[in-house]
Amino acid sequence: MKVAIVASDMPHHTVHAEAMAQGLGRHGIASTVYPDHLIPDEPVVACWGWRLGERLRAMGKDVLLMERGFIDRMNYCSLGWNGLNNRAQRRWLPINGCRFENLFGRMLRPWSADGDYALIIGQVAGDMAIKGVHIADWYAEAARQALKRFAMPVKFRPHPMAIAFGQREHVNGAETLYGDLQPALERAMVVITYNSNAGVDAVLAGRPTLSFDAGSMAWPVTAHEFVIPGYEPDRATWAEQRLRLATHGSL
Repeated sequence: MKVAIVASDMPHHTVHAEAMAQGLGRHGIASTVYPDHLIPDEPVVACWGWRLGERLRAMGKDVLLMERGFIDRMNYCSLGWNGLNNRAQRRWLPINGCRFENLFGRMLRPWSADGDYALIIGQVAGDMAIKGVHIADWYAEAARQALKRFAMPVKFRPHPMAIAFGQREHVNGAETLYGDLQPALERAMVVITYNSNAGVDAVLAGRPTLSFDAGSMAWPVTAHEFVIPGYEPDRATWAEQRLRLATHGSL
C-alpha cells in the first residue's frame, strides 16, 4: 500500500506531513507528499483539514485527517479516519496506556462546580466544524437558556481567530469576555459550547461542561441539555481513549 500525504506550504502543515511520512516509513508503508492543489491517485490519503478531506472522501478515498491537536494545539496533531473530530472513525493504534498520563496528566485538574458565571464559548463562523449551523443564532439561544436555567451572569468568549478575521459577535444577555481561555475557565461554574475544542480544555480544567453536537471531542463527558451535571464524569478513561492520538507522528 502507498499513502498520499497532501499538505500546504504552511509551516505546521509541512512539519506534520514530514512526521507522517517518517512514521509511515517506520512501519514499511511508502508515501508521497503532494501540494494541496493536487488530487492524488492513491486510494488512501492523509490530508490537513476537513474541507479538503470531505472532497477526497466523496471521491471514495480513505482519508486520514490531520488537524490541530485537542490539547497543546500548537505542538501536536490529531488524527482521525474519514471524519472531523468525534465524527472520525477511530482506528486505535497500540499505544502504551501511560502515554496520556506521562504527557498531559498534569492538565487534569480537580473537578469543581464552583464559579461565578456561565461561559459560552465562541467559534469561528465558516469553520467546517459548524457547517450547516447559524452559530450566531445558537449563541443567542444558549444565552437565553443559561440565564433562564442557571440564574447567574452569562459571559461569552469569542474565538481569537474570529476576532482576527473581523467577526465581531455581540450576544444579547451575555457580557463579552476577552483574553486567554484558561483564566476564563477558572471562574466558570459551567462551560457551554456547540462543539468547540475548548470543551476539551474545560473538561480537563475540571469545569462542568455542556456540548450540543456529537462532533465535539468532549461529547462523552459533557451534558447535552441546560443542566449542570451533579457528578464528575470518567475523565481519565475518556482522555486515554479519545485524546491519545494527539501526538507527534503517531503512526
